[in-house]
Amino acid sequence: MPQPDDSHDASDRERADRIAWITRVRRLHRNKRMIGFAGIVLGASMLMWWKFDPSVPQWALMAGLGVLGVSWALFVYVIVGRWKWVKDHPYTPPKT
Repeated sequence: MPQPDDSHDASDRERADRIAWITRVRRLHRNKRMIGFAGIVLGASMLMWWKFDPSVPQWALMAGLGVLGVSWALFVYVIVGRWKWVKDHPYTPPKT
């Protein structure tokens, strides 16, 4: 019967730690990211509404552009925040 290999167990532990670290990074600012995505969809929808319906008021253009601008700024904020967190908390393999 084959004996369990300690190096294989250590590799599995490191892989699990790495996946946990990646999962944590992906979850950073998740709500802000989803709000940004929803804002981009809303802003683009407002612009399409303004473009294709002649009876739409002029404020729809400026509101759509404003929502798009704020949403993209939120996305940039999330990207910078995640980059800073990764820079401050780099993945280090566990000591064996």
